[in-house]
Amino acid sequence: FILWRGRPKASAGACLSRDAAMNLILLSDEEEEALAEEGSGSLLLPPEDRRARHIVTVLRPEPGATVRLGLIGGGIGRARVAILEGGAVRLEPLTEAPRLRSAPPGPEPPRIEVLLAMPRPKVMMRLWSVLAQLGVRRVVLINANRVEKAYFSSQAVDRAKYLPELLDGLEQAVCTRLPEVRVEMRFKPFVEDTLDGLCPRDEVLRLLCHPGEDSQRIAEAVAGAARAASASAASPGERLPRPRGVLLAVGPEGGWVDFELQLLQSRGFKQVTMGPRVLTTETAVCSLVTLAADALAQSQQEEQQERRLPAVDVADPEAKQGGDADTVTSSSRPQAPEP
Repeated sequence: FILWRGRPKASAGACLSRDAAMNLILLSDEEEEALAEEGSGSLLLPPEDRRARHIVTVLRPEPGATVRLGLIGGGIGRARVAILEGGAVRLEPLTEAPRLRSAPPGPEPPRIEVLLAMPRPKVMMRLWSVLAQLGVRRVVLINANRVEKAYFSSQAVDRAKYLPELLDGLEQAVCTRLPEVRVEMRFKPFVEDTLDGLCPRDEVLRLLCHPGEDSQRIAEAVAGAARAASASAASPGERLPRPRGVLLAVGPEGGWVDFELQLLQSRGFKQVTMGPRVLTTETAVCSLVTLAADALAQSQQEEQQERRLPAVDVADPEAKQGGDADTVTSSSRPQAPEP
């Protein structure tokens, strides 16, 4: 289950709400270099820096305490923190601690990618942080028949505007991996010419999120792809890898039109649904990503368990007859005495 933390609506509290959700202090490459400088490494956060405000007003560390740091695109570690006069904060590296550049990152989430028909800009701005929190690997904003082209001129696709929202999501989820973002204005050329290079069919399961009689649940689609991989093995003992990721194609308000549905299906997308309810874009995207991540994690866990088991070739006569003499079969087990 995921607990969504609401934000105050008052504009004066907008910055405070973001500070309150900060579970990780993220650093840029330049800041990490300053912190790791040999001999005199330290990083000074000025009082107006929201990270400094969070440390001073929320964390309130005792002298000599440490805080959790992360390098954007790198690892996670800790640093000693000191609050200076005026509200500034100085971060100092721990002795013998590895650099964030070489430190281990946080847990790797399942590989979920989203092909999203561009929603209204206000909706998209709210979605950026959520997508980062959920660990989405790539977001492709695409034009569609029922998408207003003016949406692509809004601040929702301006990196300077949406990057702080993505960082906000990473800080909340204690993650350092930024989602890759692409904006595609031409639907047909992208699906026909670019998609295969980004999301190879043999690695990523393509799911078309659209209600219909032939639609199935996400968990069923992921499990079906795993069964198909096993069935296509060249030999009975061979185990082909299951899908490494899931690509979710989420349509605009009003859904995909027939041409778009047919083109996506011709490129290997399988139709999935969450039921008959009509959902907002925000609710649908959050639910779809969560369900896909859970189903993919379950599939990968089952694959790991299968790989721990020895492969048995049923064409081997000894395997058919139960193998070695020491193997106990159901017919050779001693029967319990009758009362």
